[in-house]
Amino acid sequence: MPEATPYVGRRRVTPAKPERPAKPARSVSLAGATVPATAAAALSLVATGVGVAAGVDGAAVAQSQTNEPDAATALALATVRDVAAAPQDVALTIAQRHETALREASRSAARAQLAEAALLRAQAAHRWVLPVVKYVKTSGFGMRWGKLHAGEDFAAPVGTPVHAISSGVIVFAGVESGYGNKIEIRHWDGTCSWYGHLSKIDVKVGQKVDPGELIGLVGSTGHSTGPHLHLEIHPHGDGPVDPLPWLRAHGLKP
Repeated sequence: MPEATPYVGRRRVTPAKPERPAKPARSVSLAGATVPATAAAALSLVATGVGVAAGVDGAAVAQSQTNEPDAATALALATVRDVAAAPQDVALTIAQRHETALREASRSAARAQLAEAALLRAQAAHRWVLPVVKYVKTSGFGMRWGKLHAGEDFAAPVGTPVHAISSGVIVFAGVESGYGNKIEIRHWDGTCSWYGHLSKIDVKVGQKVDPGELIGLVGSTGHSTGPHLHLEIHPHGDGPVDPLPWLRAHGLKP
């Protein structure tokens, strides 16, 4: 038999219906804590310091962390609560915007790094250096015995290393009358540098060289009164100019 409905005094008491349990919200785990999936995007934005706003009621705004960790933590938690109350598609839109922003920032950073690396390579390749390290200037640019001495002489012991003054291509490497063993380099800006009286040539025609690269050794070959390097500068491959002011104009102190 059905159970009789109890009476209290003269009034019938209707038993209360049991409450139906609420459906659990969809959730994900972040850093050991479980939060709604719609809030995960906002928490991610706050954690990475990217500010994004969604134009809806309870819009979530993620901001960069301040110098006050407690305040930042409170902001993150508030953002999670706000986005959790918004429709799921809003949270997904925020996450997609965040992903797009990160991807574009990554591409921009990569482009900037490549440009910076290219600039550094160009600067390194285009720098100018002195052809010898230890030397004594003995004879400068000017007329000598009715003829033009077209370069600067750097006296140094036989075997002293001679370096390319900048990057370029070897256009001559061999013996030439009074120059003795001679090297010519056409540099990246069109300037040609000549190196005379060498005791040894360490490069070949067509070879590319970098600033400061070893190309030969000081000697006294050709018409020479003692071991030295005869350096000539031919801007744009034209006639020679005084090497000393030219070298100073390119940041060197011979």
